[in-house]
Amino acid sequence: MPRLFAALYDHIGAGYERTVMRPRRHELLREAHGTVVELGAGTGANLDLYPDDVEVLLTEPDPHMRRRLQARAADHRGVQVLDAAAEALPLDDATVDTVVATLVLCSVGDPSRALAAVHRVLRPGGRLLFLEHVRSPEPRIARWQDRLVPVTSRVAGNCHPNRDTVAAVRDAGFRISHLVEHGGDALTERLQPVVQGVAIRTSTSPASGQPAPARA
Repeated sequence: MPRLFAALYDHIGAGYERTVMRPRRHELLREAHGTVVELGAGTGANLDLYPDDVEVLLTEPDPHMRRRLQARAADHRGVQVLDAAAEALPLDDATVDTVVATLVLCSVGDPSRALAAVHRVLRPGGRLLFLEHVRSPEPRIARWQDRLVPVTSRVAGNCHPNRDTVAAVRDAGFRISHLVEHGGDALTERLQPVVQGVAIRTSTSPASGQPAPARA
């Protein structure tokens, strides 16, 4: 299934991606600066949208996705691909300026660990840019999301569209400075609402309540 999902990924919902998601990605990634780490970069949908003056590290733990990502990244200067899960970023503390998460926090195995890792590697004041599926504020739709998770988690790369990702970001020690809730009447966006936001890493570790370590 992972090999098949990787092969079909760019074709699944291609029209929705081109007309709806790509403009949102473009707007979000204009905020990227400095050293950028992208979580679960998949096949590289964001690659050609980054500003020219950033250094980009793409993480992707799935070998089938990563193979396609590496082929696409070969055409881009200043881009590295890392075999790494979001929960275990192989980077020193406080060395990253921007972390990007687009349609990935709904599918990581442990969102709390992933966000803790993001908090750790970001410099104080560094930013998490996110564009994510989230739990619907409508109880009836949220119940449908809960029912669909056994299916989406198996056939859509472990997608859990019912996660309260905004609350998880706040709980991980981030201050959300900008948030847009994308809505619409289309079935896709009713069952999988999308939020777009910028979160600032605070200087305090959420786990300990103490200043987070920083290394130059």
